[in-house]
Amino acid sequence: MTKVSLVFDFDDRAHDAFQQGNVDISVGARLQVDQTHILGSSDAYTRDFIEPYVIGLLEGALAALTQERYVYDYYIDAMYLVFEPAGDGRTNLAFCYSEEAVENPDYRGEQSPKLPEPEAVAPTQALAEAIAGAAQTYLDTIREYDPDAGSEYVEPLLDELRERLGGTEK
Repeated sequence: MTKVSLVFDFDDRAHDAFQQGNVDISVGARLQVDQTHILGSSDAYTRDFIEPYVIGLLEGALAALTQERYVYDYYIDAMYLVFEPAGDGRTNLAFCYSEEAVENPDYRGEQSPKLPEPEAVAPTQALAEAIAGAAQTYLDTIREYDPDAGSEYVEPLLDELRERLGGTEK
């Protein structure tokens, strides 16, 4: 059975920012499929502004459940997280450093051999569940400081994802 996990790094700096009312700061994420780190590594995180990050991951999970392709563009740099249907209830995840790699799977890793472009196939259901769990952790964390945080964009996407997963309990 393939294991999928998604963890956010809510360090002291993040909690200090949340306490000051800033809920959209750069936070690290580690997304792992079995032994392959798609985001981050065993000792590092891939960073992005947390609310758009969570929104992008939720949109990717929703697309994966309908077997659609989705590309999350980090905007900070030339970095992309690609969700691609792989058939049989599975989704290929790829972390890419160029638009060429996003569009052409055969190009991945060739341009930047020192910057690996990790790729792994995950069970779509397990991937969506991991993303839903991490999104709920995000909401629980920021709502310690602002009870309404995340209600405009994140919460509706999370509710839709849970509905598609077959359960609406929080």
